[in-house]
Amino acid sequence: MESGVDIRRQTADIRKGDRRSGFTLLELLIAMAILLLGLSAIYHLNDNSRTASVAAEELAFVQLACQTKMNELLASNARPIQAGSVGLIPNTNGWEMSVATFSLNRPGIYGVRITARKQGAAATDIYDYYELVRWFLE
Repeated sequence: MESGVDIRRQTADIRKGDRRSGFTLLELLIAMAILLLGLSAIYHLNDNSRTASVAAEELAFVQLACQTKMNELLASNARPIQAGSVGLIPNTNGWEMSVATFSLNRPGIYGVRITARKQGAAATDIYDYYELVRWFLE
């Protein structure tokens, strides 16, 4: 009779072990929620980095356009340099360029400022504004 009781205990122990061998539905839902949060964070990081990359590429192009304009003014030998709006910078998303001259407190020295600003951008947004300044002797 003892052997029959031992067999029942062993069978009950095996059944208990079988019940705990898998994951519960709650554990699976929690794991999926954590996975979705991680994937969502990765997507937003990727999207932000792509946006920043496009903005940096555009700003580099604008800087090159301003430097090219300054070189054109230097090569033209036109003194004094005429100030005014140059207009939209080609191949950019709404950037405008302007040339301004200003005098310093010392006679015979003046400055040329080439400014590029994205249309509709706030004055405090440093990513939508570029300025190049050079001083000249008259």
